[in-house]
Amino acid sequence: MTLSFVREILLHVAKSLPAAPQILAKLGRLRLEPDADLGEATSILKVDASLTARILRIANSPAYTSGSPYASLEQALARVGFLEIYRIAGVAAVAQMATQGLGMYGVSGSALRENSLLTALVMEEAARSTEIDPQEAYSAGLLRSTGKVALDGLKRDSQYQSPYDPSSSGDLVEWEGSRAGITNCEAAAFVLTEWRFPSALVSAIGHQYRPDLCPGDRELTHLLNLAAGEADRLGYGLPGEGPYLERSDAKLEAAGVSAQAFEAASAEALRKFALVRSTLG
Repeated sequence: MTLSFVREILLHVAKSLPAAPQILAKLGRLRLEPDADLGEATSILKVDASLTARILRIANSPAYTSGSPYASLEQALARVGFLEIYRIAGVAAVAQMATQGLGMYGVSGSALRENSLLTALVMEEAARSTEIDPQEAYSAGLLRSTGKVALDGLKRDSQYQSPYDPSSSGDLVEWEGSRAGITNCEAAAFVLTEWRFPSALVSAIGHQYRPDLCPGDRELTHLLNLAAGEADRLGYGLPGEGPYLERSDAKLEAAGVSAQAFEAASAEALRKFALVRSTLG
């Protein structure tokens, strides 16, 4: 298949995926508007009733509230604020997008969701000691496997019957290229561009395995590589990614974070992960 044909199919697959990530993109754009109000956020979220219900369920979990439950989305927004709802919506979006797992990669839905959440939390915490926007970093971590979700949607013939196996399939990127004609990072960049995510986020995810080749914001890209590597080190990695995600002093310097600050961020992210992971089901 030619690259243009693969992208045409990916566009069709992207349209069939849950609307939650696209809603998250709209919320992200709204977050940057100085005169945005909660009414606009409510209208965006209510486009998808299932997402609204999931957000309320997560917001009412012990991980996010210890008081009386929120009876409505409007009440939740008023009490916890836009940024917290944005974070909760991100968790809900990933949970909605990764319900069935990835047959092409032999990855369960729970493993994919946990990897996304832990990477996002490491990103958010580590970004606080840098010039990187913590919310954008959080989103990049959540959405880093969008390309794998999209490529899994392409598995329609016998060439995808055997899932990726690091012990026998070889290099992940080469395997993806031979099976789909495109890598998961390239697929993610294409889909996230179609969904109108910020170019810096798209570029970071598109170059997450090789941040040194990123033409744009290399700080965000290097931080994503480091955060995904930390999730892998903590036992929540995805098959075949480890060789691309090794930590180095050069990567830490390029991300603008010290080793000490990154370790502290990892510890805090793991603490939050233990509280929030139960909401992913």
